[in-house]
Amino acid sequence: MKRKIAAILSLDVVDYTKRMSEDAEKTLNALQRILGEVIKPLVNENTGRIFKLMGDGALVEFAAATDAINAASQIFYQMRNEDLSLRAGIHVGDVMPNDTDLFGEAVNIASRLQSSAQSGSCLVSKTAAEVAGTSLAVSLRPENSIRLKGIPNPVEAYSIDLDGDKRRAKNKLLATSQDIRFAKSKDGTTLAWTSSGSGTKLLVTPNWLRHLEYDWTMNSIAGWLPLLSEIYCLYRFDGRNNGLSERGVQDVSLNRIVEDVEAVMDAAQIEKIPLFGVSFGATIAAAFAAYHPDRVSGLVLFGGFAQGLAVRSQPGIAALGQAMMDMSLEGWNDEYPSARDLMAQSFAPTASPHDQSTYAEFMRVAMDHQDWLKIGPLVASVNITDLLPQISCPTLVLHANRDRMHDVEQGRIFASGIENARFIGIETANNTMPEYDPAWPKALQEIERFMSSL
Repeated sequence: MKRKIAAILSLDVVDYTKRMSEDAEKTLNALQRILGEVIKPLVNENTGRIFKLMGDGALVEFAAATDAINAASQIFYQMRNEDLSLRAGIHVGDVMPNDTDLFGEAVNIASRLQSSAQSGSCLVSKTAAEVAGTSLAVSLRPENSIRLKGIPNPVEAYSIDLDGDKRRAKNKLLATSQDIRFAKSKDGTTLAWTSSGSGTKLLVTPNWLRHLEYDWTMNSIAGWLPLLSEIYCLYRFDGRNNGLSERGVQDVSLNRIVEDVEAVMDAAQIEKIPLFGVSFGATIAAAFAAYHPDRVSGLVLFGGFAQGLAVRSQPGIAALGQAMMDMSLEGWNDEYPSARDLMAQSFAPTASPHDQSTYAEFMRVAMDHQDWLKIGPLVASVNITDLLPQISCPTLVLHANRDRMHDVEQGRIFASGIENARFIGIETANNTMPEYDPAWPKALQEIERFMSSL
């Protein structure tokens, strides 16, 4: 029998049997109306074909994964105000045509995913998400691996994020409404800074990569920005050779970046403030607190490291860092796959493929190749373990238990080296956590508890 590859969307009505027993005529009328006014037009609009109609659902074939996912998101968006609720599953794989019907793996897995989906949601297999790549018009949220009946291995899946459009529109508005100002560091370097949100003031130290103009719209794995901006007044700035700050600066050293933090605090007329640092930003925050204890009221160190990849005692980690550096020596501006894509996947391995790709492109926008060649070696070789005993302020250390880029041991080094620091392991693999990471509620709870104690 001839085979082909297809994207399959499986749809069904939630609690169909119960609804039929309660009011068969009303249920059938509603189903027929939704089929004729919502499902069929959107399937046709996305060049799909309904190849099987069941009493309570449908199986749909698409030539492209992108079309299947976009069609599903449009269907569910229109179903938000309906009395009937749907659930769905999407997979890409082998199918075997039999007249107008289709059989095979793609149909089986799509149907199993649909059965596992919550009411009003659509599960998309990782295979389908990866095939769709960056061309999706919707956001996907990673879900736990799912064991499906009759399928020997767990299936990694995502769910369609129906609120993604609203979130993107809100973030775009926040990006365009920023009041960006400029400060001068001790060596004359110009630094772009801004603030967002309201409430208790919190200064975000610069990471190795930032761009105030695009942080809201392209830094897709930085969930801390929108989440913390809802609670606190965040002060942020682009580090030297980043974003809107001065590019091409030759002196990119730890001491100079510490001076940059002081310059922005002075420009913002902040005498003392808690600091929030993510990844390399945690290194900067800790160093600043050691050198300027009178200006820091507390530290939140998230996914940070006291030792760069090149100076750790783990040969495999050092080799990973060197491999990334070697790839990026000439390949920073390469199209996919590039060193930037590898970095994005390492920073946020469970983020959606679309968000990983967006973040990889954000790297190119935020920093050019020559600036990366200055900053990269510093990030790899930094070592502030000798500064940790000098830190006297209250400190909260949060670290992903399954962090691939910066092992959880780096979080423990911070916590053991800083007197009375509190360490919290976060159950995620993401060093930089997207907004939809399931571990965020616990992290936010711990941050709020810590901040309220200062």
